[in-house]
Amino acid sequence: MQESLQKFNYEVFVSKTILDDILRMSVQESIRFFQLVILSESLSNKEVEMIVPQLKEKRVFVFREYLNEPIDNEKNSIKDLAIDKWIPKDIGMDLLRELISDCAGIARKETEKKHADNYDYDRIFLDFTKNQQKFFQKLYDAHASIVSREELCKYIWNKEPSNSNLAQLSVLSKDLRRKLINEGFSEDVLETVWGKGYYLKNEFYDLCRRPDKKYSDYPTESNTECQII
Repeated sequence: MQESLQKFNYEVFVSKTILDDILRMSVQESIRFFQLVILSESLSNKEVEMIVPQLKEKRVFVFREYLNEPIDNEKNSIKDLAIDKWIPKDIGMDLLRELISDCAGIARKETEKKHADNYDYDRIFLDFTKNQQKFFQKLYDAHASIVSREELCKYIWNKEPSNSNLAQLSVLSKDLRRKLINEGFSEDVLETVWGKGYYLKNEFYDLCRRPDKKYSDYPTESNTECQII
């Protein structure tokens, strides 16, 4: 299947490592770059029941392979998991291509709607205090990369880090996170990396873009890519 999908110009990534991470309830942020995950027929239903909810949290389409046509009872037992398609192991590549194409079309429409409902950047930004604005602006301009505490101290106060400034950074980050959560963003939209610094997750750029920037200047949804586990 991997070679056939690659012939159709789909990016395919086969991984057991990501499967193990998901089973340990530590799904990787990188999974969001895949629009489709195909679950192998070798996975047990119990494993599928653990995997699918985490994938759905990342808004990933899920196909489940099977060797023999599942009986209705089997499908019903995991119907609440919202598996998008059940596909036979020997599915024709033409049919699989069309199924993937349908999912890609749905994903594009959802992305367009999501960006049509963008948050108001200016309104959010103006709700911040002066130092919160400086903190946030530095993170925003880093485009989801970690900004060190040293950089933030120099940018906000024009000083080298001190115990007092580092404590203030912690307070600023907590206050910013609280305000973003109140705006409807997830609890981890602003992340702290212990001992290193802070960063804004891609979720923010997906939902809220500064008006003086073009859409193409920021991270966007990837093209159709497939993950097989």
